[in-house]
Amino acid sequence: MYLYPKEIMSDIYVSKLGGFSYEMERNEIGINAKAIELNTSIIANETFARVRFFDEKVKPYFLREIFKIVGIEEHMECYDLTKNGEIVLSEELEDKFKEREGEDVIINTVEFFRIDGDYSRVINTFRRIWSLESLIRRN
Repeated sequence: MYLYPKEIMSDIYVSKLGGFSYEMERNEIGINAKAIELNTSIIANETFARVRFFDEKVKPYFLREIFKIVGIEEHMECYDLTKNGEIVLSEELEDKFKEREGEDVIINTVEFFRIDGDYSRVINTFRRIWSLESLIRRN
């Protein structure tokens, strides 16, 4: 029923940038609430995601901005921007992304569902890698 968001890998989705609205805060992305419900495992108003365009230069993961995913209902003014499940950004980001309107966007919710704020295992993994690298360099 809704074209977007499409799940391309577990907890990673593709959509299009539908437009900009004053109804979104700077750290929020809005998506049609019904599209979220039918096409994703995202929990509106609770799930956080990192977003990027396909041809965008990849930033280090922890430097990417985090957005809260908000469900857009039919009574909201920005509903027309997300009729097929496109994402809606804050007007504050319009100057930065206006020329990208209609382009494909990757919505990555893996961190929220897999790590859920507990970075201790991630940090410990990096520590093990760094200690192994330092041992290899010494030898």
